[in-house]
Amino acid sequence: MKAWKWLINSCRMGVIALGLSGLSVAHAQDNWPERPVRVIVPFNAGGATDVITRIVAERVSKELGQSVIVENRGGAAGGIGVNHVIGAPADGTVFLMGTTGTNILSPFFMKSATYDTQRDLRGVGMIAGIPNLLVLNPKVPANDVAEFVSHARANPDEMTYAATGSGSRMAMELFMQQADIKLRMVPYKGSAPALIDLISGEVSSTMDLASSTLTAVEAGQLRALGISTKEPVSRAPNIPAIAQSGYPDFEFLSWQGVFAPKGTPDKIIDRMSQAITVALRDPDTAKKIQDIGAELMITTAKEMDDYIKSEVDRFTVVADKAGITPQ
Repeated sequence: MKAWKWLINSCRMGVIALGLSGLSVAHAQDNWPERPVRVIVPFNAGGATDVITRIVAERVSKELGQSVIVENRGGAAGGIGVNHVIGAPADGTVFLMGTTGTNILSPFFMKSATYDTQRDLRGVGMIAGIPNLLVLNPKVPANDVAEFVSHARANPDEMTYAATGSGSRMAMELFMQQADIKLRMVPYKGSAPALIDLISGEVSSTMDLASSTLTAVEAGQLRALGISTKEPVSRAPNIPAIAQSGYPDFEFLSWQGVFAPKGTPDKIIDRMSQAITVALRDPDTAKKIQDIGAELMITTAKEMDDYIKSEVDRFTVVADKAGITPQ
């Protein structure tokens, strides 16, 4: 066979193979999921993110007609789990339950968080957000947000706040910038030791998860001045929103949302997003999530990507103004 004829026939066979390959990929997408789906939780079992993931996974599994397996990969403040998903095949077999901390805040604080959510992942759907509470030791002479701000301005060297993690610190930095006050940060490794010192009066205040602080507020051990959502929430209807207390632009949520590796096909993203929406609109699933102090956040994949971009932009400004750099 002449060389040129061989080349033409080879190209034809290549085109046929490429076409068959394309049909195979399209078939896989149309019939997804044909095997179990894994959702990576970037923390150890038992925390709020893990609990919420398992609640949603159970209902999503019914909607997809396929097993949804929750897998915990903790470590490096969530970075191990995030990087595992980033490096996974973009074929709809692996997803990430990301959070405000792992997907927005960690790169501001940690040199080891070299990933970029917008570059390396795709949004699938938001799940829920847990609000923070601005709480004080009861000896601080302030009964509302306005009195707290006035007291902080009058006593700049006296007021402190417990930072229990990147979320707690960024929430308070956001509030301090909007209120034009400065409190001295006292870092803690988690909420439990911070609450002990806050209740005893070693520190003045904190802006921490409602799921961590509300029990102490209800017991009279702490005073709650405001909640970080735009409006009061059903779990704590008598605690006003900080946004309704003179700071209308203030909002901070410790959220959970599902991500996929970059390159995951649109058909798979859309199908998973639809399954999540159905799950969250199921009354039993919604109640289980709300019972642990979280508020539902139902979005499309596009809405989630837009939200992530706005959050990154917003907290880039806060971090720059606060002088926060990765350590």
